Amino acid sequence: MFICVCRAIRERDIDAAVRAGARRPSDVFKACGQSPQCGTCACDMRSRIEQTIAREQSAVQPMMAAD
Repeated sequence: MFICVCRAIRERDIDAAVRAGARRPSDVFKACGQSPQCGTCACDMRSRIEQTIAREQSAVQPMMAAD
């Protein structure tokens, strides 16, 4: 699904940017080689960033507990 319609940034693009280190919408735009346009997507993009970080952290913790 598109999160930023102006720049055609999808959820999967945000996920990939977060895995590469993005933590803010501006980081996602840079990772995608884009710049923000209207700003309407900022809240949804922040939410997706937070969700992806949480998902990545929860995937790592069970592995750490097994050590």
